[in-house]
Amino acid sequence: MTHQSVHPVSSGSAYLTANFAPVEVETTAFDLKVTGNIPEELSGRFLRIGPNPAAAPDATRYHWFAATGMAHGLRLRDGKAEWFRSRFVKDATASAALGLEPIPGPAPQRRDGPVNTNFTRVGDKVYAVVEAGNLPVELDYELESVARSDFGGTLEAGFTGHPKFDPVTGEQHALTYEPGEPIRYVSVGRDGRATTKARIDLPHVPLIHDVAFTASFIVVPDLPVTFQPQSARAAFPWLWDESRDSRIGLLPRDGDVSRLQWFAAPRCFVFHFVNAYDEGNLTIIDLIRHPRMFERDHHGPNEGVPVLVRWTLERSSGQLSETVLDERGNEFPRINGRFEGQSYQYAYTAHWGDQVSFGPARKHDMVRGTSEVHDYGAGRMTLEPVFVRRSDAVQEDDGWIMSYVYDGNHDLSDVVILDAQDFAGDPIATIHLPVRVPFGFHGGWAADTPLSRETSDAS
Repeated sequence: MTHQSVHPVSSGSAYLTANFAPVEVETTAFDLKVTGNIPEELSGRFLRIGPNPAAAPDATRYHWFAATGMAHGLRLRDGKAEWFRSRFVKDATASAALGLEPIPGPAPQRRDGPVNTNFTRVGDKVYAVVEAGNLPVELDYELESVARSDFGGTLEAGFTGHPKFDPVTGEQHALTYEPGEPIRYVSVGRDGRATTKARIDLPHVPLIHDVAFTASFIVVPDLPVTFQPQSARAAFPWLWDESRDSRIGLLPRDGDVSRLQWFAAPRCFVFHFVNAYDEGNLTIIDLIRHPRMFERDHHGPNEGVPVLVRWTLERSSGQLSETVLDERGNEFPRINGRFEGQSYQYAYTAHWGDQVSFGPARKHDMVRGTSEVHDYGAGRMTLEPVFVRRSDAVQEDDGWIMSYVYDGNHDLSDVVILDAQDFAGDPIATIHLPVRVPFGFHGGWAADTPLSRETSDAS
């Protein structure tokens, strides 16, 4: 396995080199070369997004999380890779740098900063999303920015970079945060309208990237990375706070904050939950635990190896216990979206080693406690592995794993499709892209029909 890595630095330059570096132009390519056979059932777009400055940034202040977003999309139909496109998400800075008029939307000159973290689909629209205040940006089918959106005036403030789709109720759950505002639990319905179901006042502003939920609760993390602009050496003002302890809350899904139950948790930071579910008096939360975050390195998430763990919350006693499931370095967890908030068996992660190094993908059997590895080859590193369910699936892992894979040998990227039930086996198909896709954040499969909801959990 070959990895690219970032050593702790006093500037953001390490996050502007190798495959962290931005691509300078938008790409449009047709009829892509394919090795193997693309499943004909896959009709839609495989989307990715990440930070990609539209103009040369100041490396001394650069932070990997704070740049203009670039959306990447591969269109599949009838067993063919019809096109690949990459487009800047046209925030105010990007529009100015590209000589374009600002895109329309509510609150001009406000909430129009970078949107670079994820996608979600509400109704028939796809949005690029981000946390900490900036509004979602609606994208058209070919990934052009259409407008900023507050979901028809129903968002009270900003949104999140990590909504989660509930396959039982059809709603999306979100925890939103930003300076000067309470933490909000927001539900977005199939009609595209947001409802604020709870406002949680805390004595500080913690970074809350993700959300998990069960049949009864919303999982609320309150961890020691907090808003500290006075101490930030880069353009991202959330830093490790040595004075804060970690805790995790269970908020009833009706939003009754008076019944929010807090549990003391290990001192750590969590970007991503794998899944959560209730089991009698217990709530099980599987997550990726980083030892710390933004303590030494103020320019990116580089504080040691993140590990896959299970937190078991005993609601009657208020006690939390931890079980380490995989110490080898895991991030960007995904599951079959039909099992969000319910007991489940399989999770998929990308390797994330020390110094933000990338490599193979892993399939974790959460019931048996075993795992499989798919090594994409020397010099090849996967981004987030996305599970796409077969339409007639009976078993939980009956589907495909799709991921953007960077090939450091050629400085190009591929999209690789695996059979999730033959995870360590040869790829079913490899689609060769004419450019590289920089290391970034999230994406998902946006099916052309409502056959699958894996799309809206493009989270």
